Amino acid sequence: MLVSEIFLLVAGALQDLGSSRRWPWEITTDKLSMVDLINAAIREVAINRPDSTSVTESVQLETGSRQTIPKIETHGATYDALSLLEIIQNMGDDGETPGDPCFRVTREAMNGFDWNITGTVVDNYAYDKLINPQVFYISPSLSERTYVELTYSAEPTIITSSTDTFPLPSPFAGATAQWMLYLIFSGDNSDANFTRAQHHAQAFYQSIGVKLKSDLFFPDQVKQRPGGKGK
Repeated sequence: MLVSEIFLLVAGALQDLGSSRRWPWEITTDKLSMVDLINAAIREVAINRPDSTSVTESVQLETGSRQTIPKIETHGATYDALSLLEIIQNMGDDGETPGDPCFRVTREAMNGFDWNITGTVVDNYAYDKLINPQVFYISPSLSERTYVELTYSAEPTIITSSTDTFPLPSPFAGATAQWMLYLIFSGDNSDANFTRAQHHAQAFYQSIGVKLKSDLFFPDQVKQRPGGKGK
């Protein structure tokens, strides 16, 4: 679907469908546009529902035990990542040879491992995006760069025009429209309306499956093993 379909829903809710729009659909100098609003809304969806931009592929890790989430330049990833979701298996030194699985453990469990042991494959990894979404740790420490297959939440594609394709799965279109309306009604403009802003915020969270505003992080779907391989 095109983002213009979402713009139409938002404009309809604002009764802003005339030729002289209060909220322009294209990027406009010194004026907030629908393009600006949808980029903010898409990112909000991606942060709260990292699965909405999930990518599974083989990437090359760095040496050592401390790792950063996938980046295009550093790891050969297709996209820069917002967060790590899961490391699945080792993929050899060519990125195409499936190997042993990788097990997620807690950061506390990692302290029970010998951090001085080095290797060429990943046995365990620890990641907590509440503490630092950019960093995770692996065991053993890699003595050379190697590949693993993993799933990460990618930075969403930036919208530049109303003719662009909506970059998220279509079920998230409604939530995106709700957050755009929340931004409009909570802003400093002629449409500002606190009550309506709260209504759209609640509709947004309900649409993406977040029950409460305090529960902003989508539940982790990968259960952590208490010990992991190597204990």
